[in-house]
Amino acid sequence: MVRILITVIVAAIAGLALGRMQSSSFSNRFEERFAGSRVSMAETRGEITKEQLEQQQQTGGSPKLEVIGGTEYDFGTMRHGETMSREFIFRNIGTGPLNLDMGGSTCKCTVGDLDQSILQPGEQTVVKLTWTAQSIIADFGQSATVITTDPQNTEVRLRVRGQIVDSFVVEPGFIALDDVPASEGVTRVFHVFSYLEKSETLTDFLWTNENTAEFVKIDFKQVDVDPAKFPKHRQALRAYEVTLSLQPGLPIGPLNSRIQFSTDQGDDVGRLDVPVEAHVVSDISLFGGDSFNAKLSIVQLGNVQSSQGASVTVMLAIQGSQRDSIVPEIVSVKPAESLNVRIGEPRTGRRRTTFPIHFEVPMGAPEAYYPGNSKDSFGKVLVRTNHEIAREIPIYVRMVVTD
Repeated sequence: MVRILITVIVAAIAGLALGRMQSSSFSNRFEERFAGSRVSMAETRGEITKEQLEQQQQTGGSPKLEVIGGTEYDFGTMRHGETMSREFIFRNIGTGPLNLDMGGSTCKCTVGDLDQSILQPGEQTVVKLTWTAQSIIADFGQSATVITTDPQNTEVRLRVRGQIVDSFVVEPGFIALDDVPASEGVTRVFHVFSYLEKSETLTDFLWTNENTAEFVKIDFKQVDVDPAKFPKHRQALRAYEVTLSLQPGLPIGPLNSRIQFSTDQGDDVGRLDVPVEAHVVSDISLFGGDSFNAKLSIVQLGNVQSSQGASVTVMLAIQGSQRDSIVPEIVSVKPAESLNVRIGEPRTGRRRTTFPIHFEVPMGAPEAYYPGNSKDSFGKVLVRTNHEIAREIPIYVRMVVTD
């Protein structure tokens, strides 16, 4: 017990000594900035003597710094070679004089001189950071440090950040479309921002997929550079809105192309392009679980014992402008004596309406042999609709019914 007590006392004494050392070290570092060997900015300017500075720190009240608007600023998008500045306002909201001095800065950020290096309570001054975009990088960040006599905020790091762009920026730079109904088409908009003073227009728009070019329309117009709408590009000199319209009638399946266009700067800028990917789908499609091959439109009932029967449900999905008026019906069933097919009640969702199609081999059904191992060995169900394009939908059936 005594040994434990001694250990606790020794630890407490060591902690107290370490705390005093840290406090002394902090105080020494603080004093060195303004009252030690270093000559402060206020002394260099003749605003205060070293003796007055020392006396001020001992008896001059308690300064407190406030940086109005915060210590970080986003320039947004900058053109290559452009120079921009940000003024940070320093205010003394304490009860004693606040001394300021410039510390270090990153090599690419220039810090302007302080208008005042001593702020009396209630006074404020400006610290100006200037940055020149000399290289094209996705993001940049620069900083500068201001040393103060605020004991709670002895070093203030000011930061500026943003993006550096080339002469033109396209957003979005890639267009990925969801399923595009073949009977409706779709419209998408992207923007081109110009950071080049001498450029005034875009030209020579081209859809590179020749097989689908007849179904594509591209228009553009100049729009205002609205900082609220385009905060990242508030420094752009011009903005263009480009509208891509995929017209009805596109062939069903995957669609890959590019939109290419030029500016009035010719080879100095070159061709710009925007990749486009889409998947064109029919207004009417079929889907189901493991027992349905959607690609080949084959229902897999497999080997069925007549005494047990079997059933599979496939969903018929209808989308597009006609979906509320489409009514599917079963036209024919092969083999009708062994297979019952009916369409259930529709379910309407936000984008499509679905009809369940129930395939059933009833118990006691006669034998049937449709193994689907050749073109003519499938059963077949024909669904008819009043859609202007997809009027008949064949569904093939693979089934073998035995006693």
